[in-house]
Amino acid sequence: MHTLLTVIRKKPEIGTAEFRRFMKDDYGPTYQALPQTRAYIQYFLSDLATDDAEDPIDAIVQISFDSVEQMHEALQSESYQKAHDLRAAYMRETSVGIHSAVVEEINQLV
Repeated sequence: MHTLLTVIRKKPEIGTAEFRRFMKDDYGPTYQALPQTRAYIQYFLSDLATDDAEDPIDAIVQISFDSVEQMHEALQSESYQKAHDLRAAYMRETSVGIHSAVVEEINQLV
């Protein structure tokens, strides 16, 4: 399994309720519809950071594919391009707003 975790920060002018509605009703279903997607989970957060060193994190998305090749195939699809275009109105661009990382190892303690 090849899993990506993406930290997402919404644009400041977008309210939390509208952002979550967009993620649930518009953005998420585009990934769910990809035949390569094995798992897609959205985590909505209330960030506990209080030092204002960084903007709050609004969501983390977990998406899994059977292989790296399947991921690349999905990311080249028309459906992915649709999701990419949709997010421009809601999410900050660059790694400040959308920062993806590959899960290399899981250490589950409980």
